[in-house]
Amino acid sequence: MKKIFTVIALLVLTVSSCSPAVKAAEPTATSSVTSVPTATPTLTATPIPTATPSPAPTFTPSPTPTVRETVLAAHEAERIAYLAEEGPAATIPVFEYHGDNYYFQIGNAIIETSPAEFNRQMEWFHENHVHSVTVKELTDWLAGKIELPARSVVLTFDLGNASVPAITRIIPVFTRWQMFGIFTIYLDRMNEGQSVLCVNDVCWQAFRDAYLSGYVDIGSHTVTHRDFATLSEAEGLAELATSKSIIEEKIGNDLVVSSLTWPFESVPKWGPDISAIGFNIAFGGNTYPILENSIHWDKPQDFYELPRILPPGSDGISGRPNNKTLPQIMQMYTIGWK
Repeated sequence: MKKIFTVIALLVLTVSSCSPAVKAAEPTATSSVTSVPTATPTLTATPIPTATPSPAPTFTPSPTPTVRETVLAAHEAERIAYLAEEGPAATIPVFEYHGDNYYFQIGNAIIETSPAEFNRQMEWFHENHVHSVTVKELTDWLAGKIELPARSVVLTFDLGNASVPAITRIIPVFTRWQMFGIFTIYLDRMNEGQSVLCVNDVCWQAFRDAYLSGYVDIGSHTVTHRDFATLSEAEGLAELATSKSIIEEKIGNDLVVSSLTWPFESVPKWGPDISAIGFNIAFGGNTYPILENSIHWDKPQDFYELPRILPPGSDGISGRPNNKTLPQIMQMYTIGWK
């Protein structure tokens, strides 16, 4: 460090000796005016505005899909895949179930099945790429908004307070074979206190669970299960509006009831007027001659008496159309079969 300072000093002396001599300033007369010192201006610093920090963006996660939404998304993917595979449907058959274990008679037709036969039919549908249609899909198809696969079927179920055991068996079968049903409710004695079958709200809870599973739509099968062809329009519409309101309240979860199955398959003349109270479709029975008794999208006058046939019984044979097996029925009423 001393060496550096010595070098600097020598340089200063050298520069001084090389500079020309500066002449001393001559004295000047002293002015009588006292000079006023010039004020040194004070510089006021302009404050720099402080940036207001923006709040950190918050991430709002998308709502987690419900079980029902997830199942319906998969069902839509199936519709698209089967449509590409099979082409579009021209007509669609509708089966009339009453659970998975029953026996009774309508006219000359015996209606019966067993849990084993029901499971076998759902398995057959699945293995043969048959798409089971939801209420929204059917309504959109009838309105010309979507296409459905050629191998499509509508599975309707007329159910009530005695149906709880069947419902608890049907949902696992639907889940296993990826099928879908329309459960329409006969409301009489569904409430706790009205029937020993419905203690602790088990009847309504069974239908709630079915709906939330994603494999079921809910519709009305009326309050009193009367022959509505014998009722006046005012009386009939009042009961149907009541049934719709009660079901929507009891099931909850944003359910909107828009489908109906007529008791005894008996359709009143004022049937189309149910659209005024929120029903888009209704199912009857023998709407057309048996060989044509499936849904036709181009017959809007019949959307409130959609035809239904009977699934095969435990012997594998249907009572409507008579003596037909499940493969034969599907070949009769659909296209796309080899």
